[in-house]
Amino acid sequence: DWLTPDAIRDYFTEVYWRLGDRLDAEEILAAFRLNGAEADFAYRSVAERFRMIKSGMVTVIVAREAKARKALEQLGLDGARAGRIARKLQPFLVQVPPRARAKLLAAGHAVFAQETRFGDQFCVLLSEGLYREDTGLLWEDAEYLGLEDSII
Repeated sequence: DWLTPDAIRDYFTEVYWRLGDRLDAEEILAAFRLNGAEADFAYRSVAERFRMIKSGMVTVIVAREAKARKALEQLGLDGARAGRIARKLQPFLVQVPPRARAKLLAAGHAVFAQETRFGDQFCVLLSEGLYREDTGLLWEDAEYLGLEDSII
């Protein structure tokens, strides 16, 4: 019976034996080490090396709620831990194609928060009019002004 615990254990023992070090070819496990009393995981470098689903998408943070804005404020604090803050921001992330995010940035609809410290890790939507609860982020309109931007 293929569903017994013994059969499942034997199967994975065989898989691990055959694949060996190839199972962690990107050395993901090495990035998850405990450092003293606190875990300091290299989430960003792991994310760059490994993708469960190779989508080619990038994230934009839609910080409409106070919880998201508070997490973004924490990026400016001394000792800010990018991984911890990124986890807090996860519910506020929207996936877009890289070209769409580039258009949002070029049109001034988005910026990188704390870019000198964290690079392109935290792209934040500034033009909230491009996001709607019912349809999500209207990144296709990134090159155009939002309605609130066209009123003088």
